[in-house]
Amino acid sequence: MSRHINSTRLVRTYNASTVLRTLYEHGHCSRSQLTELTGMSPATITRIISELMQQGVVLEGSHGKSTGGRRPIYLHIDHTKLYVASVKLLRDDCIVALLDLKGQILAKEQLQPESLSPEVLLGTVATSLRTMFASLAIKQEHIIGVGVAASGICHPVDGIVIRSLNLGWKDVPVSDMLGEDLGLPVMLENDANACALAELWLGNARETTNSMYIKTESGAGVGIISNQTLLTGSRFVTGEIGHVPLIPGAKLCRCGQRGCLEPYVYFKAVQERYHDATGQHLTHSGFIELARGGNEFARYAVQEAASALALACAHWGIILDIEVITIGGVWGNFKHEIVEYCQEYYDAILEQSVIPSSVTILGSSFDDVADLLGAAGLVVSHWFTPASVPFER
Repeated sequence: MSRHINSTRLVRTYNASTVLRTLYEHGHCSRSQLTELTGMSPATITRIISELMQQGVVLEGSHGKSTGGRRPIYLHIDHTKLYVASVKLLRDDCIVALLDLKGQILAKEQLQPESLSPEVLLGTVATSLRTMFASLAIKQEHIIGVGVAASGICHPVDGIVIRSLNLGWKDVPVSDMLGEDLGLPVMLENDANACALAELWLGNARETTNSMYIKTESGAGVGIISNQTLLTGSRFVTGEIGHVPLIPGAKLCRCGQRGCLEPYVYFKAVQERYHDATGQHLTHSGFIELARGGNEFARYAVQEAASALALACAHWGIILDIEVITIGGVWGNFKHEIVEYCQEYYDAILEQSVIPSSVTILGSSFDDVADLLGAAGLVVSHWFTPASVPFER
């Protein structure tokens, strides 16, 4: 390949990206099918396919059945040539991964950075990814980009973490810093938004128009999909519900207010309360086991989280006319105690208020990898989205 896939102008042209998106969505197509599906002329399809095959991005596969003439040859994207790197950035949970275009995680590593400073943490990310690429013998030109899901308020267009209390960052140009180090395009998004996109593309929200992902465990926030489009707002604070007072007579939050959702779903706070009470460290699996075994502390923590999340689901879900709500993090594992409780609470409000609506509330489809899948999806979507609309086809 004479040019890097991620920097070539070919795949960013409207016609080429349309062909690639069509092949990606359908799995394989003949040239005549591509002509029909894209509306392009046969000559244009022939030219684009020839160029994509020269780049090694598209391959010819099996033959189809003849309809009177030559047997058509099916074309498909070479998934062994294209990969996406994905990064999850949270104070207590930093992970890098490599995925194929189907969303399969090929390699994953939990990072233990010496510091959360942008220079140190992003340097650690870059070093780990380079090592991962080398260990899998993957050439850099076969990686179409890096997706980053970060805790905090993010400017996805400029690739800047505007503010992250979780990481202690302010105005950090993540895309520029990481992109310059790796020599790859970098897409940035808030972690809750990335999870919402993962559910939209691959999970609970695939068949819906309006959905919401409630990010818990590492903090509190929501990613909102409206008309199958991520809502961000002009200042990128849509979904920042963690520190909006909501619960009457509530615990004191670390932000200094009472009534916030975060103290009830931030798992580290639960771990600290358990340690103060017992002197023992509490893991995720240990907490789930204690709660299901009837431990008083764990069951009370689950009940508190259920009540808080039920309020959040009802307030935000009804306002936004949401069809599917996904509860992420450790709390989404409690199907009866939390997920079904939130569903019943929501349904009761709708019935009492005579609001002609309905919702389905579920636990996450992806456990702890939703951020990684969503971040990777940002890159795939960006890569396949046409950069401009042609004047003629």
